[in-house]
Amino acid sequence: MQPSNPPSLAGQSPLTGGGWHAGCPECAETWKLSGGERVVVRAVRAADADRERAFVQALSHESRYYRFLTGGRVSDEVIDLFIESNAGLALVVTAQVEGLPMIVANGNYVVTRGEDGDVGEFAVAVADDWQGKGIGRRLIQRLRDAALVAGLHLLRGDVLSENRRMLALMREFGFSTRRNPEDSLLYEVKLVLGELAGNGALQGAARVPAP
Repeated sequence: MQPSNPPSLAGQSPLTGGGWHAGCPECAETWKLSGGERVVVRAVRAADADRERAFVQALSHESRYYRFLTGGRVSDEVIDLFIESNAGLALVVTAQVEGLPMIVANGNYVVTRGEDGDVGEFAVAVADDWQGKGIGRRLIQRLRDAALVAGLHLLRGDVLSENRRMLALMREFGFSTRRNPEDSLLYEVKLVLGELAGNGALQGAARVPAP
């Protein structure tokens, strides 16, 4: 499928360079949200373990279900894998909440081998109080741009059929969507990255050291 033009973000430059992978935990960027809040997006660090657990545990039943396909407790093994895996890219978005740094969103992709090249299996989650501020959109853009620079052939993920907002966002970014033939509750979303390369999707950006 030929992707539509991805949404543009005023004042935001697409990421380039391998520094946004796990090999550069100090690379970061500050985003100003629509409500005036400032957050920082960066690669996950080992020291984020407790904050990541607190983030996941604080998600509402619905948000946890949309992200992990379960409304119950998410195992420590799943959280540890997000932090420790080096087979791709894992990002966190942090904000100062009552004077303390808190994770308010995360996103990642894990690289697997496909028939036509490397595939990034991706997912994002945003804390309930921080939804509707554009964080999820920007995380998807960052994961897409990093995957394109890394030479991945495809980004794919599974989205619950009832998660209409995410499905609409996927279509905005040019992802194809189809019902998963093995699970009618899921849609499979795919974006062929090679088709973006010829459209000038990346133009270069500076990397800023994390504070």
